[in-house]
Amino acid sequence: MTNDESKPVHGGPQDELAHGRMEMRRRHMRLGMQMQALAARGLDELRLRMERGQPLNLSADECKTLADAGLELEKSALPEGEIVAKKPS
Repeated sequence: MTNDESKPVHGGPQDELAHGRMEMRRRHMRLGMQMQALAARGLDELRLRMERGQPLNLSADECKTLADAGLELEKSALPEGEIVAKKPS
């Protein structure tokens, strides 16, 4: 919709939707970064426990999830087509 043939009308429903989507993306980015920071701290704590010979208290499913996530992260960092070690089973 335009107020004349050359100038679009601003502030309409489409602008509100676009603004809402942009705000949602920003929230999701902040939350994603916070979640990554928490995960990194948790991994540091697990690494320290492992180095001290303390039990990690991880279930088999948690170990598998960590291995799968590590593999996916490694793959995403490699140039396309580069061979990655086989996933542990």
